[in-house]
This record gives sequence, structure tokens and C-alpha cells, in this order.
Amino acid sequence: MMATANVNGAEIYYEESGSGPPIILSAGGLQGVASSYQPVIEGLSQEHRVVVYDRRFGGQSRSPMVVQTWDMVCDDVFGLMDTLGIERAYLGGGSFGAAISLGCAVRRPERVRAIFPSNIAGGVICDAYLAAKLFKSMDWAENHGIAAIVDAFDTDDRFSPFSPELAQTDADYRKNLESMNTEDFIQVMRDTIYALFDGPYLTLGMTEKALKSVAVPAMVMPGNNDVHPRGLAQAVHRLVPNCRWAEVRPHSEEPEKYTKRVLGFLAEVEADGTG
Repeated sequence: MMATANVNGAEIYYEESGSGPPIILSAGGLQGVASSYQPVIEGLSQEHRVVVYDRRFGGQSRSPMVVQTWDMVCDDVFGLMDTLGIERAYLGGGSFGAAISLGCAVRRPERVRAIFPSNIAGGVICDAYLAAKLFKSMDWAENHGIAAIVDAFDTDDRFSPFSPELAQTDADYRKNLESMNTEDFIQVMRDTIYALFDGPYLTLGMTEKALKSVAVPAMVMPGNNDVHPRGLAQAVHRLVPNCRWAEVRPHSEEPEKYTKRVLGFLAEVEADGTG
């Protein structure tokens, strides 16, 4: 099923399938699109109700141009859960989405049955990579205009400037975005950089103290590149109390192995009655 939900001033596009204990998956990148989880939805939905969603600036979701914060991206998950009548859920996510699942567990543990973050992101190279996209949007807005930023959008989320994906397909949305005061747009980009990266974070959005405070069952799966250093996943595994480790590559690379291990972990949590 495909639908939209009004969440915290945004129109969030989501898809759901299957039945059973609910799973919500948060995608990576500054946008985060539901389709990135397509390889594992069918397998996971054999035993669970699986919800994937486009984050407020990704895919078919619609949001005013506002500052992204860690509180906001977590509140969007809880708002979507409220709309769907989900009191508690299992939360997964890769890269930026891993930070969301961890952040939700810290902020509202009573709403989270367990988490299984993967492809853990963070560190100076990760921060530089993501912040550079936002800074490039600031620079281009000042020197070339907002239209140039929209034209440079890259669906592969490589080194293009940041802009809402909906501006690629919705003429009215693009018109409204391009009519935004340039200085206001630049300030949103600037404030987003500070909100997401200016903190004592060990991994994206998570301090060592926050990681130690996670009180729900957890399983971490590592990344293996400069943006997703294996050592960061090892640190999360060490700091999060009673955290399990799964030697599984990102879901896009090993979907069957990812699905099998996640289902196994969630079955363990269900059997233990800890979630």
C-alpha cells in the first residue's frame, strides 16, 4: 500500500506491506528514499508489517524548506507511527537512517521495541561529505540562484548540491522553492550544517553518552568505507549495552543475508520478551 501522511508540517510518502510486529526502516543520505529498501521488503514482510518512507526532502515527500535537526528526523518517525496507529515498532536504518534509529531509541525508548542500525556512518570524512552538499547549495544559491541547485540534483546522491527531490517532478513545488528569498535559503543550509554536525558526535547524531544510554535491544551491522568506517560500528557495539553484532554488509549488497539476520534477531527479541 502506498499513501501519504501529514507529519509535523510535512507530507510524508510511505509504503507498507505484510502483517505482524511492525518494522519501520529509515533510509540513508540527506534525503532518504523508501525505494532504497526495495531489495529486502518482500522478505521482511513475510513475518512483519514493514513500513518504508521517503524522508521529508526525499522522493515523493513534501516539506517546506526548514532546518533539518536530529530531533526533527526522529519526531518524523514518531509522527508517522502515530498516523499509522503504531504504538511501538522495531526500527532499522542504514547510514543516516542508522542514526535515526539510534536517536529514536534514546529519545523515546517506550516507542521502540528494538533497533538494528546498519552501515554506521560518522567521522570527519562522513561529516565533510554530507556538509559539502549543503555548503555547495549555499554557494550556488548566492552565485547562481536556487534554480541552478535544482537543475544539478543527482538521484545517485553523489556530490551534487542538496535540494528537495520533489522539485524535480512537481512544477508548483519547484516554483515555490525558487521564489524563496535567497538569504533565507542560505541560512537554512547553514543552520542545517550546524544542527547535524556541530556536536561531540562519535557517530552521526550520537554522542558516546547517548550510545551508552540506549536501553532497548540492539543489533549493529558494520559499514566498510570512509563514510561508514568499520571501527565506528565496533564502537557502537562496544558502547550500546548488550548490543549484538552481525557481520552483514549493507542491505543493498547482501539483501538475503540482511533479511535472514534481521528476522533472526527480531525473533530472538520476541522470544525473550525484551522488546
